[in-house]
Amino acid sequence: MMSLLIAEAAARPRRMKDDADAQKDSGHLENLFDAAERLLWANPEKEMTMGYNLIRYGVKDESITENRTLVAKVFEALDETKPLSVRYLVLELENGEFVHLVGYNKDSAALTGLDAFKAFSADHAERRSGPLARSAAKIVGNYRMLDNAVEALPA
Repeated sequence: MMSLLIAEAAARPRRMKDDADAQKDSGHLENLFDAAERLLWANPEKEMTMGYNLIRYGVKDESITENRTLVAKVFEALDETKPLSVRYLVLELENGEFVHLVGYNKDSAALTGLDAFKAFSADHAERRSGPLARSAAKIVGNYRMLDNAVEALPA
């Protein structure tokens, strides 16, 4: 039974990666953080290792408060559901840019399946002042920044 579960787990990431590569090649991404999911499933041998993705975008001046509020609701939903497979950090820069650092070690639906995240994503393109910039990221160093940080500002 255990070997069957291991075989299924090993097969699944390859299918997910193939699906993600097909989306990438077609130029279509299902949601804002599909790139993070592709990063996660790219290496089936490290399935339990968390992969990270950095997403950066500018927001129109008139939409900054709305974007901030929607992000806060995503964090509220994460606080309620407490998924262990997700790490998520959002920074707001002085110039109206937002930077998201997202990490997954399992299914991305723990974040993207949240109603609050769907609301955040729904009209995201209209709030942005330009395109998204995505890139895979590795944590090279982390001194007390990403663990138990509770310094989030209210929306």
